Amino acid sequence: MEKIVNFLKKHKLLTATLLIALAIFAGRKLLSRGSETKKEEQTITAKVGKGNVTSSISASGKVATANYLSVTTSVNGIVREVFVKEGDDVETGQKIMELTLDSEGERSRISSYNTYLQTLHSLHTAEKSLVTLEANVFKEEEDFEDVQETTSYQTSAERVAFKTAEAEHLTAKNNLELKKEEIQRLKVSLSGAWLDYQLQSPVITAPTNGVIASVLAVDGAKIENSVSERSTQTVAAIKKPGAPIATLNVGEIDINNVKVGQKVNLTLNSISGKVLVGAVAGIDKIGTSESGVSNYPVTVKFDKESDLVLPNMTVTAEIVKDEKQGVLYVPTASIQVRRGKSTVNVMRNGQREEVEVQTGISDADNTEIISGLSEGEEVVVNTLPTEGFTSGQNQGQFRGGGGFRGF
Repeated sequence: MEKIVNFLKKHKLLTATLLIALAIFAGRKLLSRGSETKKEEQTITAKVGKGNVTSSISASGKVATANYLSVTTSVNGIVREVFVKEGDDVETGQKIMELTLDSEGERSRISSYNTYLQTLHSLHTAEKSLVTLEANVFKEEEDFEDVQETTSYQTSAERVAFKTAEAEHLTAKNNLELKKEEIQRLKVSLSGAWLDYQLQSPVITAPTNGVIASVLAVDGAKIENSVSERSTQTVAAIKKPGAPIATLNVGEIDINNVKVGQKVNLTLNSISGKVLVGAVAGIDKIGTSESGVSNYPVTVKFDKESDLVLPNMTVTAEIVKDEKQGVLYVPTASIQVRRGKSTVNVMRNGQREEVEVQTGISDADNTEIISGLSEGEEVVVNTLPTEGFTSGQNQGQFRGGGGFRGF
């Protein structure tokens, strides 16, 4: 021992280094013990609540229509006068605006009118031919009946006469049917030619009754369209009464749980803080598949009309499968399932007690409790180690009305 003391006195630098190392080692051991002492579990609990639980299917999509109709024109020219403003009531055929056609617009209008006149002439000619063909059918039918009554079919001449009369009768009937089909086609073409001529008119009218939702052209504005591509330009929009309609995409896992008539809660990014209500109106059972993912369009009709809902707006929806009111519920995270039985840990007299429960429907956060618990009881949601937490730090947040708190 005396030798060691003398050695340390002679080597003071080495002695100091050893003392520092021992101090660091001892400090770490003490900190480690303190940390282990403080490393306790914090119990997160929630009270058994009473309220509504809604089981739903999440989906998203777009507003397909909101009863807005476009007023379009395919002409080229300058807006001479606008006759309506936003909010005006209009009737079908009422003037919306009038244009001064440019040279190209005039040529298109004249061409459309000539096409209409040519089609009208062809129709009149075909209708006159129809009268002649009907008379011919009547004559050939009489001739064929005479041959049938007078011939004995004994000679070759008689048999040839019969065959000839029969063929002429059938040909006359066939020509009559072909002419009738031609007249129907011409009538369709005539309607199209007249509509095309109207589209080339400098006067733009309302295609239906309603309220002017927007006017997109002003006096002096230039309207340009491609004649070769038969393009059109929207100059106004008319709002008709009626609720909006949205189309949602539902995945293959959930589609069989969607039924016509189910309630749908709808939210739109453009309308913050407001939930709109609708119902499932139709289900596309064919669906689409892209990159191995199948989706099925579901049509939803809003319960009420809204001027805030516009076509192509993004919609987030919850399709309600089941809804219970005034039932007991706990956070879904508090339920454990073992061997087909559902249990929760209840805090009683400061101790945990495992209780078997019967569960019902679930939503995103909570599960209905049919039996096994009473309102106000505290159930264990989760346990977290306190290591790394400081006094007063929030230990966790949960959604729902279950009265969560931490110990």
